This record gives sequence, structure tokens and C-alpha cells, in this order.
Amino acid sequence: MKQPLMKQTVLTAVAMLAATGIAVAQTTPPAAPTVPETQPKAQPKTPPAGATTSTSANAAKAQIEASGYTGVKALKRQEDGSWQARAMKNNVEVAVSVDGRGNVTQMSR
Repeated sequence: MKQPLMKQTVLTAVAMLAATGIAVAQTTPPAAPTVPETQPKAQPKTPPAGATTSTSANAAKAQIEASGYTGVKALKRQEDGSWQARAMKNNVEVAVSVDGRGNVTQMSR
């Protein structure tokens, strides 16, 4: 008759261990959330992927000319990936810029 008592004792011990594990799992605090890096990231010298900035001087010149300018000269790529140049419009030389989206704007002096 000792065998049924032993089985009952083992089952009781297993049940108590399982209950203790469940209780600990419910009272353990969640892990602390990770803190994002606070250092500012360096800005790339080339435009980000997906930007439509002309990758060649010929393409930038074509965009400027398509916007109604002629005589494009002194075309230079800037660190941010945009282009700046001198061009003629209405017989007046002006400064123009082509931004990262391909928009051509006349710059004030």
C-alpha cells in the first residue's frame, strides 16, 4: 500500500513545482526596453537611395535646359547631391540649382 502513497507524494511535489514556476513567471518584471542610440548620425555626402538627383553632369544639365534655361555653365555637384550652375533665361545670367528630386530652381543672388 505504500506505492499509491508514493505516487500521490510525487504527483503533489510535481504539481507544487509547476505552480511555483508559473507564479515566478507571472511576477518576473519584463526586460527593460532598449534605448535607441542618441548620437546623431553623419549625413551622407551622396543622396539617399531612391532620390532622383542626377548622377551625371549631363543629366543635371538636361534637367536645367528642360526647365527653360540655356547656356548652362559652371555646373558643380554639391555635397548634398544637388547640382548648382549658371545659366541664361530671358537674356539674363542666373544661378540655378537641381535638388534631390530633380526640381530646378532659380537662386537669388
